[in-house]
Amino acid sequence: MNKPSYEEILNIQKKINIVDIVRDYVPLVQKGKNYFGICPFHDDHNPSMSVSNEKQMYKCFVCGAAGNVFNFVKDYNKISYYEAVQEVANKVGINIKIDKNLKTQENKFQKQYDIYDISNKFYQNNLNTNLGKIARSYLKDRLINEEIIKHFEIGLSFNDNNLTKLLKNKGFDDDLLVKSGICVKNNNSIYDIYRDRIMFPLWDINGKTIGFSGRIYEGNDSSKYINTMETDIFKKGSLLYNYHNAREFVLKENKLIIVEGFMDVIRLYSIGVYNVVASMGTAITKEQISLIRKITNNVVLMFDGDSAGEKATNSFIEVSKDVDFDISVVRLEEDLDPDDYIIKKGKEKMIYHLNNAKSLIDYKLNKEKKNLDINNGEEVSRFINKIAPSLSKINDDIALEVEINKLAKMIGLSVDLIKSRIKKDVQINKKSDRIVIRPTRKGENKYNKASKLILFNMIRHNNLILYYYNNLCYLPDEIDRNLANEIVLFYKKYESFNINDFIVYLEDKNNLINRLVEIDELNYSENYTMEEIDSYFKTIKEYSNKNQIEELKKKLKNETNDVVRKELAKKIEVLIKECK
Repeated sequence: MNKPSYEEILNIQKKINIVDIVRDYVPLVQKGKNYFGICPFHDDHNPSMSVSNEKQMYKCFVCGAAGNVFNFVKDYNKISYYEAVQEVANKVGINIKIDKNLKTQENKFQKQYDIYDISNKFYQNNLNTNLGKIARSYLKDRLINEEIIKHFEIGLSFNDNNLTKLLKNKGFDDDLLVKSGICVKNNNSIYDIYRDRIMFPLWDINGKTIGFSGRIYEGNDSSKYINTMETDIFKKGSLLYNYHNAREFVLKENKLIIVEGFMDVIRLYSIGVYNVVASMGTAITKEQISLIRKITNNVVLMFDGDSAGEKATNSFIEVSKDVDFDISVVRLEEDLDPDDYIIKKGKEKMIYHLNNAKSLIDYKLNKEKKNLDINNGEEVSRFINKIAPSLSKINDDIALEVEINKLAKMIGLSVDLIKSRIKKDVQINKKSDRIVIRPTRKGENKYNKASKLILFNMIRHNNLILYYYNNLCYLPDEIDRNLANEIVLFYKKYESFNINDFIVYLEDKNNLINRLVEIDELNYSENYTMEEIDSYFKTIKEYSNKNQIEELKKKLKNETNDVVRKELAKKIEVLIKECK
């Protein structure tokens, strides 16, 4: 089995900087000596994940996720620990090969992923055959060149049943093919769903093909597009088209453009705009909002220019109102979508719109003032109440002053009056920006505290690891016990202890790593006396004795032999004295 050694993994870690790797996935902002970003492991609205350049570790102060660079990549990409090691190694030019048996165990939906992977390659091959000439000509007329076709893996379905035959020959059964949404059943036989259509693969957030959108290119089919039905792996509300491709560019530019359709994404890509995703025409969901917030808080909404596009814009703003997004809006004239707009108006006009997107405040002002009677006090009051929360989220004092003056001039109110109205919202927002530290674990008592202090000192002072081993005690918490045992084993094997090396040694034991980093972050003095250490051990001994007393009492209650009862009673008496 080809498994990298502890020493090899340690060598990889020493050649990378965790900050550089993590910021490939999450935007980071330096605050003091650490970097902070949105935690991708829970529904995080305020940056609660700290990444330490000094310690080469990350830690979320809310959900407790913690570890080194390998743990981060593993959990972010939902891959095995060794696959994460390989991915990080590739980033620094170290060539290692991981045995397939060490990789992620087969996903319960793996066969469906395989069906779509095979289908995607099949469709791409079709487009490149002589029979794909008409479709290629159609794409060329739509200004979709070979580079775009390759990048977006565009393919073609024929009016035959060859894909179904291929998949059945590869061992996939009829029920799974139908369940996967790639075939349809009729009169006990199954057939290709997609026929004579240009095929656009749809991907999950990691770039795996999980569905298709098939577009007519000749004929008069009433359905312009046929999209994959929802399946076990294809949930529209959980994905954003092109997310895996756009992420790199979003992180570089700290801005994401959101459109409705995948053709809008493809057209924008053709003019050099790469930081764009599509909602696929569905109402925005909390899951999609969470995906966006993981990579940026700067969002440009450019939905279709018609009334449906305006409705989608307003829906996004409403669903994301509790998230600290900096939203700007582009509304295209003539009811055009971005795809048609670029074809009709050209690249320069589209770039102009993107560079001059309206701020959320301006968008709301323009929208609300259409029906506002500035002579009606109640209407003006309601209008101010609607706008105030958005104004309060502006962190730039100059930008805020400009918007307040603009609003005051528009409705004829004093600047001071508007400022006093938004003051409360500003205070609320400032409070919500604070990092919320996780509460103390349930059942926290003197025994748990003694355990923490023992572990805290063990990971800082090598001599106390042997002291723990020689005076072995039974820590109350199972995770703490296992962590202490692993520390001892590591020390005995390598004759020294270093927290970074130890995390590599632990590999993907997340519960131990999270607890280790939690202990390491505690605000205790690093100096100690043996009297203090002995007092912690005495407290744990008391805990152990009390547990034994309870167990002996249970035995005593059920024991009928007088001799045995006397022995049990004597043991209980000795333990009680030790606890005093």
